[in-house]
Amino acid sequence: MSRRRADRDSGPGLFDLPLDGPGEPEPAAPQAPREAPEGAEEREEPVLPFAESAPGRAPRPSRSGEPVELPVRPEPLRPARLRPVAVSLSARFLAGLADLAVHLALAVALLFGARILGVPAGLEDAPALAAFLLIFSFLYTVIPLAFWGQTPGMAWAGITARTPGGETLTFGQTALRWLGGVLSVLLLGLPVLLALGGGRSLADRISGSTTRPA
Repeated sequence: MSRRRADRDSGPGLFDLPLDGPGEPEPAAPQAPREAPEGAEEREEPVLPFAESAPGRAPRPSRSGEPVELPVRPEPLRPARLRPVAVSLSARFLAGLADLAVHLALAVALLFGARILGVPAGLEDAPALAAFLLIFSFLYTVIPLAFWGQTPGMAWAGITARTPGGETLTFGQTALRWLGGVLSVLLLGLPVLLALGGGRSLADRISGSTTRPA
């Protein structure tokens, strides 16, 4: 009897062990949220200002708590306008006379060629000859101005035509410049006098271009 009592006191038996695994704590009961005491004012958490961060990264809060000035976006750059350089009136006249000489040489070549072929031109052929010279003058002026900024006469006189920003002229601007040149010839070159003292001629004003040294 004393032996059975000693075995019982020495430790738990096989059927006395718990069925659950050893050391597993019981789940804690969920705690109810604390209620603020009556009469206490609710505090709003301060919002920290964001400091300037590198591009491509999220903004980080400032540690000092002071307001941080955000960078101001710079204004878009405007195309620079070149300062107009005065072109002498003699250079303009030389360029116009050189281009006019090319047109007169072509007219003489046409009349001489018609005489050689035995078809002399009369007054009735003047409108057709004038239309041919106008077409030639348009192509002679527009294409060189659009690609190189100067006609052969302007290249010989050392001047060029550009936009106020220094860019090459568009085909619309060169067409208007040709129209201004035709009007100047019909008015015996008097509109060129507008360029006295470094001003702009009639062709410059109509086409929105400037004439400067090459």
